[in-house]
Amino acid sequence: MKFGFGTQLWLRDNHLENWHRMLDEMSLAGLDGFEMCFAFLYDAYSNRVGELATLLRMHDLELSTYYTSMDYWYDEPRLAGMQHFRERCRFCAELGMQVMLLDGGRKHPELPPDTLDAHIGRVADTANELADYAAKLGLTTAWHQHWGSIFEISATFDQLMARTDPALLKFCPDIGQLVLGDFDVNATIRKYAPRIAYVHYKDVTFAGRPTAPLWANGPAVPSDEGAYGVDSRGRWVELGRGCVDFPAVTAILREAGYDGWIVDDLDFTGYRPLDSVTACKDYVNSGLGIWTEKDYRRGLAPHSTPQSAPHKEA
Repeated sequence: MKFGFGTQLWLRDNHLENWHRMLDEMSLAGLDGFEMCFAFLYDAYSNRVGELATLLRMHDLELSTYYTSMDYWYDEPRLAGMQHFRERCRFCAELGMQVMLLDGGRKHPELPPDTLDAHIGRVADTANELADYAAKLGLTTAWHQHWGSIFEISATFDQLMARTDPALLKFCPDIGQLVLGDFDVNATIRKYAPRIAYVHYKDVTFAGRPTAPLWANGPAVPSDEGAYGVDSRGRWVELGRGCVDFPAVTAILREAGYDGWIVDDLDFTGYRPLDSVTACKDYVNSGLGIWTEKDYRRGLAPHSTPQSAPHKEA
């Protein structure tokens, strides 16, 4: 397997001055690579792919995937999103990548409930079309399920999977996102194991979540309109510190023969990025017994894989 990280801890809020520091720290932490979700990488290197490839080789890193989220319901943003996805596909194919991530299905409160089926169909048709485009470039497209979208619950997500071509559109389970929905995490991974092409390990805690009204007769719980890092349902934390049962998830993936990327796209942390990444990688190595190609290459992995550590919320 390969273990990577998202770029948010360094680059979010347009902190592009951290780009080279990010590469240095990811390399120091022993990551295999990183996942990009910002337009920055394409904008900066679309005409300098060779230069980017050289920069990544210098750091012994790979670009694991390019994540694209889009709005499917209205024509103008849908067409713009499709164009961005195609551009990134060509960019990633030239870079020698293998997997693209696709996401979206933003809720539109102004739409009547009876449009939900049509909305799912529109997403499915678009996803099939884009996955077919990517396949012709030698790329695999995986759907990233996300809370806050129309696919945050299992019923609508299952409909999307049923209405897309399993030969074209694969699945990227985001374990933390599944926990935020109504998914049976282990059952979902088993059900869609043949379609899994990429995995997000993401931990969440509900400890400290407010339950009392903010003021007398006021709102009892936070709303989804707050900051993404401290939302109404939980808080993202380093791997092994929350409520996700990663040993069970890892066992299911191994049983299914999964041997691809595992990426933590942690959005926020209270620690320095390097400390956060180091802690997560240590948990993946020592807690879950997952040793990557780079670990073996660097002589860091033990000769035998340790047993998974029992899980509990910190």
